[in-house]
Amino acid sequence: MVHGILLASNESDETATKPTIGITMFGVTTPCVNAVKDRLNKEGYETLVFHATGVGGKAMEELVRGGFIQGVLDATTTEVADYIVGGVMACDESRFDAIIDNKIPLVLSVGALDMVNFGSRDTIPPAFADRKIHVHNEQVSLMRTTVEENKKFAKFIADKINKSSSKVTVCLPQKGISAIDAPGMPFYDPEATSTLLGELNTLIQRNDIREVKLLPYHINDPEFANALVDAFLGMDVKASSKAQPQQDGKKKKSSSGQKSSDKSIIWRPPVDFPDANPETLQKTRSILNKLKQYITEGIPVIGAGAGTGISAKFEEAGGVDLIVVYNSGRFRMAGRGSLAGLLPFADANAIVLEMANEVLPVVKGVPVLAGVCATDPFRRMEYFLKQLENIGFCGVQNFPTVGLFDGNFRQNLEETGMGYSLEVEMISRAHNMGFLTTPYAFNPEEAAAMAKVGAHIIVAHMGLTTAGSIGAKTAVALDDSAVRVQAIADAALRINPDIIVLCHGGPISGPQEAEFILKNTNRVHGFYGASSMERLPVEQAVTNTMRQYKRISLK
Repeated sequence: MVHGILLASNESDETATKPTIGITMFGVTTPCVNAVKDRLNKEGYETLVFHATGVGGKAMEELVRGGFIQGVLDATTTEVADYIVGGVMACDESRFDAIIDNKIPLVLSVGALDMVNFGSRDTIPPAFADRKIHVHNEQVSLMRTTVEENKKFAKFIADKINKSSSKVTVCLPQKGISAIDAPGMPFYDPEATSTLLGELNTLIQRNDIREVKLLPYHINDPEFANALVDAFLGMDVKASSKAQPQQDGKKKKSSSGQKSSDKSIIWRPPVDFPDANPETLQKTRSILNKLKQYITEGIPVIGAGAGTGISAKFEEAGGVDLIVVYNSGRFRMAGRGSLAGLLPFADANAIVLEMANEVLPVVKGVPVLAGVCATDPFRRMEYFLKQLENIGFCGVQNFPTVGLFDGNFRQNLEETGMGYSLEVEMISRAHNMGFLTTPYAFNPEEAAAMAKVGAHIIVAHMGLTTAGSIGAKTAVALDDSAVRVQAIADAALRINPDIIVLCHGGPISGPQEAEFILKNTNRVHGFYGASSMERLPVEQAVTNTMRQYKRISLK
């Protein structure tokens, strides 16, 4: 994904030809990375900065595999420490594989390998009770790594680097590997740090394209940042990126044939924000990793609305991936149309809180998300989102949504401060808290806006579901829906190539219609249903069962 905020800036034709360099960063390596980024930009490179939180490293390597990144300056490899020791911001065993497999130039360092990340202090496993702990804030605690652990980090990294057949330079700062690994700072441990550097210096096999440099600087010294950039410039990435065009020999295009124009992006994970709970972040990362695995295996991602506990229970039994609880489910399963959820019949957010007591206890493993009315003027959204987190919701969706309104009424909502921008703001706030975010988007502009604030999943909404006794009668045709879904997907993917896109609503009222959309679009990964998941199956099953009973003969 899982996956963080992608902030996009417009790109001219001139910048489109610049090589794009991925850089890893953590708070304790920020001075180094800022200096590296500034100098690379002056040298004519585009830079993407990823926080090394497990999610960030994975996102960088997925962009490497997709051909969006032509070189990597992996200054902060702290994810390896969390992976080996058991922290909450871990990579997995595939770390560095995309860089090696794609044979792109790599400058690597050991930023923040002096620490393992945990949540609040009371979440640290008892086995580490006697370790040196630094409480960063109420949500984040850091544990100093030991000599033996550093030997394991060095072996993991060296084993990967020794497989590389492209240019690699490993730069090792001898005076400290993070802001708090320095004289007078809490993680200053010369023995542990020198062990890490010494092991890497010994284990990495040097050759004509692979070298190791021991440098007499701290990682945040300007001289070390310059050494990293000098090593990178010595690889002549600009020349190699021109010599190795993308697979089709042309500029990469989106699935609609348009040029991908939003390459200048910065990855900022929710851990940057004080409201992010590490446990929530870890849960979101786990969910996204699972969904991505399904997509890789060719299995669609399926989400479902649940208006009752029994709907949720048997959606889970059927294998659903995500369940969303929102107010229209209450009306829908009471025999009213889903649009009742947009009218002033009840407090939408209060209904979700009530339904949580019915749905959450019966769902055993599937993530449950809350539909949030972001335009509610009587909710302090930051507190409401925290309440949802405490109850047990894993994420949010923007419903009720003004996206289902159009014409003068919609225009007036926008003009009077009750428009879609409040829904974008809510998704941004939820993302910053570490929630899984799966907003509805009704057009490409809304999809782009949601992607820019960090939405993990965009649900391309085709309007109120047709079919059934209380379904809409007016909707776009199925063929036209495929075109509209594709446009929404393209807009989101231009901002974040790693985003998940689902389709929903309108004429997509059953498995056959969903299959049609998925077969006739590119990079649309699944379907989200509400009426189609609980109302229509109930209508059909109850009706047919009653007919079978009535066909019983008394004679």
